[in-house]
Amino acid sequence: MQPTYSLLWIGDPDQPEEFRLTLDAISPLLTTSQVPTVAVALEHRAATAPTLICLAEPRPGLVTTADVLALSRQWPLARLVAVAPSLADGRRRSGPDLPGVMTVPWHDLPARLRAWLWALADGRPCSLDLPLTARRDERWLDHSAPPEKASELASRPRVTVAADSTLAAEAVGELVQRSGGTVVGQQTGRPSITDSADLIVWDVAAAIEPHLGWLRLLAGQRPERSIVLLCSFPRSDAVRAALAAGATAVLGRPTDQEALGGMLLAHKTALSATDLVR
Repeated sequence: MQPTYSLLWIGDPDQPEEFRLTLDAISPLLTTSQVPTVAVALEHRAATAPTLICLAEPRPGLVTTADVLALSRQWPLARLVAVAPSLADGRRRSGPDLPGVMTVPWHDLPARLRAWLWALADGRPCSLDLPLTARRDERWLDHSAPPEKASELASRPRVTVAADSTLAAEAVGELVQRSGGTVVGQQTGRPSITDSADLIVWDVAAAIEPHLGWLRLLAGQRPERSIVLLCSFPRSDAVRAALAAGATAVLGRPTDQEALGGMLLAHKTALSATDLVR
């Protein structure tokens, strides 16, 4: 029997809109409960300790260091993660993150959660196990220390990568290989409408909107295929439009192994995200 994992979301799930998109994406992956504030979470403690606590701040400063300490005392084994909305893009200029809390961009959290659940269920390391003082570049490293089994290698999804330059496509392709995929095609520009890969990773650079028409054609050609877009500073309206046009997910650009690996996991039969929850 697989263990059951749970998530406690603290904050308004509709302010800003990015939070609603995030919560809708992660709710099918594990048991999820939501409370508006830290005070309510501490007052109405759950029957079982959450595996993960997500602090959803629409702007920095609404959750304090004292709040973090109180949550840590009440649930010492729970991992704390701050969900960063678009307004947090300049957080490094406006002030430090909460001490002892990993900050994850809203658009990357669903993919990272898939990777975390797989790692927890399989007893493998992930970024949640790193010291809270770890630098951002350290969190981008490969944390899956055990080598892949032959069965896992055989189940690697076949991936086509596309980007606006050869150099960018090569970089994305290398990341796909390291994240658990097999690159079978590389395009400079938009992906081919006749592409037959299991999954497309498309680096659209700074804007999604100019590519929505082609995205609809790709999705209509093979509805069962996943299409992951990489975009600099995704915004909720653009992400919603991309999902409506047929994208499976939109990740921030540049992305990292853990986030991209979380999307690739959906194509590994033995490690499907549906097997990670009861």
